[in-house]
Amino acid sequence: MKFSRAHFSVGLSLLALWFGIRAEQKYRALPPLGNRTPERERTLPLLSVIVPARNEEKNLQQLLPRLKNLDYAGAVEIIVVDDHSRDDTRAVAEHFGARVLRVQELPAGWHGKPHACHIGAGAARGEWLLFTDADTLHTADSAAHAVIFARQHALDGLTLFLQQTPRNVLQGAVLSTAFAGLFAGARADKTLMNGQYILLRRDVYFASGGFEAVRAEPLEDLALGNRLRKLGYAFLALRGENAASVCMYADTRQMWHGMTRLGAGSLKWSGSGALVTALFTTALMSPLLVLADVLRGKLHFAWLLLAWLAASASVMPFARRFGSLWFALLAPVGALFVLLAAWWGLLLRVLGRGIHWRGRSV
Repeated sequence: MKFSRAHFSVGLSLLALWFGIRAEQKYRALPPLGNRTPERERTLPLLSVIVPARNEEKNLQQLLPRLKNLDYAGAVEIIVVDDHSRDDTRAVAEHFGARVLRVQELPAGWHGKPHACHIGAGAARGEWLLFTDADTLHTADSAAHAVIFARQHALDGLTLFLQQTPRNVLQGAVLSTAFAGLFAGARADKTLMNGQYILLRRDVYFASGGFEAVRAEPLEDLALGNRLRKLGYAFLALRGENAASVCMYADTRQMWHGMTRLGAGSLKWSGSGALVTALFTTALMSPLLVLADVLRGKLHFAWLLLAWLAASASVMPFARRFGSLWFALLAPVGALFVLLAAWWGLLLRVLGRGIHWRGRSV
């Protein structure tokens, strides 16, 4: 049988299986925060929870009651930085007893989120600073587990990868492929940082320059993680599905903007790993090419079934983790979404145009 481009697409789909195994192994290599803490400490240092919020009135109604009811053996202050919101973010935050700092203008040279986080850090009194997004939901003992883990392991800080809760099947497919691709290309030096949950000692934050040092970076979390490790601080990325969950995108449009931002910015921090991520995502998308060849009569339907099952199996661990195996069955569609968004983001960067994110250009 003569080998054709159509058969190459099938082979690419099968290659995705190897990348999928690699991605799951790297994710599993991250230590789990766990849901049990040995030798619970009687008292814990003051913790400042800093929430950057731009038009987050709905999410804050879910987050703040959880933060107020944290089971933490010490004082907790909750700081919401209202980043020039146009909704009732400030009123909601005040209603739930949070300390609200309002940002009126964004200084030149800053992006919005790092500026809001830095403002919150400057006002915080805690020995430990927890930066978390408004769209997260925390379990009652999550903060205690994180601080105790950091202290017991002599860490300067840690970051958690949270439980993802997609709103629909398309979001699940996109996020499953995106996270599988992220970990397939993750570097061995563990420079990953997740801005949804960052815990840092206060003195380390200011000594390292904190978010001020990465104020112009669109992906400030990856930039800060890279800086902390270059400076030699003890910092770990952990699996934290039992600590908190997050619903990253309100709708498909916001997910598109989010993926353009991530796709355009991750190359700088992933290095050669970005090429692995791109190849894996392309392999996940290739069953759609096989489908085209089947419809044109160039391949038997059995090849499509084989390619589709291979792509689906490649992201199945992440799909199961995110809530449904149906997400894996739509992996080729999710991969196509990720690729289109990433290429669009890169094109905007090349053209010198900003990427739209939360009402601003980043």
